[in-house]
Amino acid sequence: MSENVPTTDETSTTGAPRSTGVSRRNFVTGLAVAGLGGLVVGGGAGYALAPKDSGGSSSGGGGGDTSPIKIGSVSPVTGPYSGDGQEMTRGQELAIDAINALGGLAGRKLELVVGDVSDLSPENYVQVAQRLVNQEKVSAIFSGYTTNDSSEYSIYADAGVPVFHLNTLQANVDYVTKNKITNIYEGCPTEIWYGKGFVPLMQAWIADGSWTPSSKTAAIITSNDPYSISIAQAFKAAVEGIGWTVPIYEEVTAPYADWGPQLAKIRANPPGLIYMTDYIPGDLASFAKQFATSPTQSLLYQQYGPSIPEYLQLAGEAGYGVVWSTTVGTLPDKMGQEFLAAYKAKYNSEAGLSQAGGQYDMVHLWAQTAAMAGDPNDFTKVNQLLKGVIYRGVSGTYKWISDTELAVAPYPDLVNDPSLAMPHLTYQIQGGKQVPVYPAPYASGTFQPPPWFK
Repeated sequence: MSENVPTTDETSTTGAPRSTGVSRRNFVTGLAVAGLGGLVVGGGAGYALAPKDSGGSSSGGGGGDTSPIKIGSVSPVTGPYSGDGQEMTRGQELAIDAINALGGLAGRKLELVVGDVSDLSPENYVQVAQRLVNQEKVSAIFSGYTTNDSSEYSIYADAGVPVFHLNTLQANVDYVTKNKITNIYEGCPTEIWYGKGFVPLMQAWIADGSWTPSSKTAAIITSNDPYSISIAQAFKAAVEGIGWTVPIYEEVTAPYADWGPQLAKIRANPPGLIYMTDYIPGDLASFAKQFATSPTQSLLYQQYGPSIPEYLQLAGEAGYGVVWSTTVGTLPDKMGQEFLAAYKAKYNSEAGLSQAGGQYDMVHLWAQTAAMAGDPNDFTKVNQLLKGVIYRGVSGTYKWISDTELAVAPYPDLVNDPSLAMPHLTYQIQGGKQVPVYPAPYASGTFQPPPWFK
C-alpha cells in the first residue's frame, strides 16, 4: 500500500480524516462496532447512542421489545447477476453481524430478509417491494440494483421506509427529485460520472507520457439498457469534445458472449481505446479472452464488471492490463483492508471491490442514524436525520448532493474534497492484482502499458 493512502480510522466533526481526536470506537458509543466509520449530522458530531429504556414500549426499540428488527435486502441472489447479488447480501450480513455482536440496535438484534430479484424485471421488483413493506414490515431496505424506470419507488415512498441502493442511475435520482420523495437514497455517484470522469484521466496519462494512443479514436461498446447507454453517450460526448472520433459504436443485448462481429470491426480499424459499458462480468471476461487471441494496440476499458471476483476467475490472464472503474468501491486504506479481511474470514473468499463494501456501509449508516432517532420505525425522524448525514465508511464519504438530490457526490469529478464526496476509483489489473491507480490519495499504484502493447 502506498504511503499516501490514508490509514486513519478517525473522523473529524467536518467529516475530514484526521489522525488525532475522537476515535471511531468512542465516536459511536452505544453502537460501537470496530470498523464502522464515522457519522456526522448537520455539521456537528453525532453520537449514535442507543435509546435508553424508558419503561414504555414502541414498535421501534424502547421498552421491553426484544423482537428482531427486520431489514430488507433486494438482491439478485439467483440468475445471471447472482455474483453481484452474493456480494450485496454478504456485505449486509457482515454489517448485521458486527452490530449484533455488540448488542444490536437499541438492544434488539437485526435480522435480514432477502427478496430475490433474479431476472431484474420491474414485476419482480414490485412484488419484492410489496412483500418487504406490507408483509415483512421491515425498518429499512437495502438494494444493489433497482428498476431503471423506478417502478417500485411509489411503494417505498408511500410507506416512508428508508431505502438505500447502489443502482448508480441518474434517472432514479431525477425521479426522486421530481416526485419530491424523501426516503430513497442512492449511496453512490450516478453513472454519468463514468464517462465524464475518465476523459480527464486519460488526458493526464497522455500528458505525462504514461500512454501514447495509437490513434485518437475510440470504439464504444455498450449493452442496450439505459444505464449502459447513458455512460456510453456521456463518454462519447466528452471524448469528442477533446477532438477524438468514435468510428465504432456498437449496442448489444446482454448477456452477450460471441464478440466476433464487434472484434472484426475493431481489428479492421484499430482504435486507440476500446470503451465498454456492459457491466456483466461474464460478458466482459469473454470479450477480454476473445480480444486477447489477436489484440490490437488499443487500451481496453471495461466499466464496473471487473470489480466482481467472478471476472478474473473467467478472464484469467486475458484480463491483465484491463482498466476499469467504479463510483463506489472499497478503499485501500486501513478501514477497507479490515473489511476485506473480515469478509475473507467469514466467507473464505475474496470480496469484490464494489457492492459488498457499499452495502456494509449503508447498513451501518442507517443503523447509526436510526439509533439517534430513538426508534428505527419513526421513519419521519430517521429520514429527517439522514438528510444531514456525513458518513465515512469503507467506500469513502457518504454525503447527499442536496436534500432533494439524494445521491452521493463524486470526488474529484464534482467535489474536490474527499471528506465530502465519494471517490470515483479507477483500477488496472496488473499481474492478476487489482491496483487502484486513481485518484489520489487512494491510489496505491500507477497506470502501466498493458502487456499486449508492443
